[in-house]
Amino acid sequence: MIVANERKAVVGRAAELAAMGEFAEADALVLLRGPGGIGRTTLLNEFARTVRERGIRVIALPCTTGEERWDLFRVKAVVEFFRSSFAEFGCPDVLDSLAAVNRSLRPEAYESSRSRIALFADLVRLFEHVRAEGSLVILVDDVHLAARPALAVAAARRAGCTVVATSRTDGVVAGPAALSGLADQVLDLGPMSAGEMGELLNRAAGGRLDVAVAPALRTALGSLSGNPAAALALLGQVRCEGGLTDVLGRLCLRERNVVTALPADHDLVRHTTGLGAVAVRLVALSCAAGWFGVDELPLFAEAFGHDLADSGAAVDRLVSAGVLRCADDGVLTTASPALADAVAGTLGAGELATVRRTFAAHLLRNGSARPAVLAAHVAHAGTALAPEAALVPVLDREAARLLRVDPVPAARWYRAALWHCPAGSPDRERLLWTVLHLLVRVGDHELLAEVVEEAVAAGTGSRYELAAAAALASVHIGRPLSAAVHSTLAGYTETRAPLAFAVRWFAGTPMRVSDVAAAFAEFRIDPCAVVDLAEIEAIRAADDNYDVVAMFRLVLGDEYGEPANGPLAIYTWLLRDYLGGNWQSISSHARRLELDAAPRVAIHDAARLLTADVLSSTDHKDAVRWLELVDHDCPLPALRAWTEIGLLYRAVGWREAAELGRAAYDRVREEAELDNTVGLRWFLARMGYLEWTVGDTGALARVHAETERWHDRFGGSGLRAAERIVRALAARDGAAAAEAVELLRGGESQAELMRACVTAAYVGDDPATWFQEALTIAKRLGEGWMDAHIRRMMREMGMAPPRARAARDDFSDVELRIIALVKQGRTNRQIATSVRMSEKTVENYLTRLFSRTGCRTRLDLAAASLEGRLVAQP
Repeated sequence: MIVANERKAVVGRAAELAAMGEFAEADALVLLRGPGGIGRTTLLNEFARTVRERGIRVIALPCTTGEERWDLFRVKAVVEFFRSSFAEFGCPDVLDSLAAVNRSLRPEAYESSRSRIALFADLVRLFEHVRAEGSLVILVDDVHLAARPALAVAAARRAGCTVVATSRTDGVVAGPAALSGLADQVLDLGPMSAGEMGELLNRAAGGRLDVAVAPALRTALGSLSGNPAAALALLGQVRCEGGLTDVLGRLCLRERNVVTALPADHDLVRHTTGLGAVAVRLVALSCAAGWFGVDELPLFAEAFGHDLADSGAAVDRLVSAGVLRCADDGVLTTASPALADAVAGTLGAGELATVRRTFAAHLLRNGSARPAVLAAHVAHAGTALAPEAALVPVLDREAARLLRVDPVPAARWYRAALWHCPAGSPDRERLLWTVLHLLVRVGDHELLAEVVEEAVAAGTGSRYELAAAAALASVHIGRPLSAAVHSTLAGYTETRAPLAFAVRWFAGTPMRVSDVAAAFAEFRIDPCAVVDLAEIEAIRAADDNYDVVAMFRLVLGDEYGEPANGPLAIYTWLLRDYLGGNWQSISSHARRLELDAAPRVAIHDAARLLTADVLSSTDHKDAVRWLELVDHDCPLPALRAWTEIGLLYRAVGWREAAELGRAAYDRVREEAELDNTVGLRWFLARMGYLEWTVGDTGALARVHAETERWHDRFGGSGLRAAERIVRALAARDGAAAAEAVELLRGGESQAELMRACVTAAYVGDDPATWFQEALTIAKRLGEGWMDAHIRRMMREMGMAPPRARAARDDFSDVELRIIALVKQGRTNRQIATSVRMSEKTVENYLTRLFSRTGCRTRLDLAAASLEGRLVAQP
């Protein structure tokens, strides 16, 4: 949890805070338990703030590790508190009792039962006198640190005070079991939800965090993903290491340099390293998930000269502390990648490589390890292990066995076999061919580039296979071919097409399926001889949408694995989210793509333009910023013109947008003549809407004629739908509009479908039904401008628009405006500026909204609004 600017309210924990509040004036002991970093202290401080606002006095007696162990009743802490709070608690009776307690503050007071009882009685009288002056709450943070936790709170309990104590309960520190049995209420703090963690991290970053950061940090944290202190520590480490950078007003993770390790001073890191070299080495080897377990402990002990019993005890402690997990079959894995990386990082890169090399070499010498375990650790050691020809048959055999079950580690094992295979071996060419194709299949293009570099330097492998693999790796990781690879492979007829593809890609030339096929069709193991009609339609869709990953899949088939990282992966996620209507993530994807340091290529321009179009209905200023990143002479003129006229008609007017579209059409037509159809159907349909709106029937007829001509040339359901839409507008043809809707229902683009429904509503026989479908899609997209436009058209046609779920009967105009701004990710300060009120007033509005809607965080509020389930209680 984290403290807010003025209210000092915590994120989440409302139920626990309410439960504690019920005991605020009761004769009771409340025990708040949870693992380290879960937020016990923050919640205790928030509770103290709330009870003080109710006029209840608070005495805070936190426990520390430096306390005298003989002071069982913690008299010294009590005396020090009252001395520092004399003005609030300094009545005569309290001062007399305090003096009596202070006289007994020495070790001898605990040596006999009589003196111990007398001291306890004096302490009880002190608390009774304080309580007689008014309601009182005693807070004892970290009571598990006390020498005797039950005695640490006994006097306050005997005096009838409300006592709230916190205790750590995890494998690092054992909680006080006796105190749990004495408590009137035990509250266990569990992990925070994903939404709460997102809110927490965003507050810590000043409200500027990109929405992709919190999920990435949660993934790195693993079992600690709901632990607020660990999350804040990891965010702090990322910022310290320069892992965050500002992209158009939001802090994003650097794609190629993300720090995933907790800071070295985190208590779990210090606890683990404090267990000694045995524990640290166990964690380092367990990072090879699934291939190290208790069965390997004897080999581990032999490899490093550790005692077997000590090794077993270290495993027990690591599992107890939650650092490692032990499956039913004894396999050990790391529970938190961020924690494991931090622990392994204490070894240093050189020592870490030595640990992995030492264990792999011992497995090889010993000869008793399971083959799969040997293969996994040899591959894990990588190039740190000197080439050993004897390993090749083992790695080859185990990789082949694993291939059908799990091709990802199989690819790594084949790659290890290739590394250990000596030059001149008859197996080397076969292994290289296998590795190249398998890495393309699993989408590991970083490793593919590394293997190509090694093979080219060694002068082995088919020139075409190497050129195709090099080009594929280069395009996917966003890094141009190295001079060594290009100069070595260039000049051969068979390498010309793939190398030229890579060069054209980084020159910014838009690609088509035909370009991909010309360069990489021969890389496919099982060439497809027949192309059916469905695949032809898929080819047209991939070209028109500029879906490059779909192009590769169409050419390479099942032998191509979609990338999980890199610029092409991010662009693909953005494109598919745009088409599928998941518009809330578009800006985040676009920012991540902007971080790519490689030369800007056509996918960057496409991503910027799609992002600008999405933002055009919610944040015109940001939309313009994204549009201005794309040059007027960019290689995607139809897509740029479509975006620009979309911004213009929303902000300025329909006529100005139509004039701009007409002026842009010459270049759009020139590129289309060169088979560049990216965005063409969207541009033509939008021009049709513009000409129809401004009432220029002649211009509308010309747009229809051009749309029909391009469909005759290129075909495809997308251009056919665009032609039907423009015809419906030009001729008030309801059947054409209905046909466009049906064509688009079978496609991917929700925005196109929405606009087709609007067309059908205007020219068809049943406008109410079509308008309702269009409104449903607009709501799902978050298309506020289009929603308002549709409702205005309905009123102009004499129809009453459907009542919105978040009705104005439920929310005021100001509340609706604040909800809309929260959905856009605005901070309280930004909202205050927009609605012209103080930041404090905005916070008060949000507090009331949380109370009335049942939402616990800003993310919950935004999600409920977007999903149409935001309902206010009276």
